[in-house]
Amino acid sequence: MSLIAQIVDTGDVLMTIGASFAAGLSVALVSSLAIWGGAKYVDFSQDGRGVAAAMSLAVGIFGLLATLGIIIFGIVLMVSK
Repeated sequence: MSLIAQIVDTGDVLMTIGASFAAGLSVALVSSLAIWGGAKYVDFSQDGRGVAAAMSLAVGIFGLLATLGIIIFGIVLMVSK
């Protein structure tokens, strides 16, 4: 067995890479929802499309709350370990 294999647990490294990828993808998706919802809210409200504007605003608020939730969850995980 090589020295590197004795020092590094490959399973833990692969699990960390997978978790980092999933976390990065989820943060990108939910923050994109917040930006998209806010931008579409402005567009739809200027066009006089009230229902579409309200739905876009709801998507934007959901994205914002989900982003904040992910941030808080990450802080809790870092502090608890």
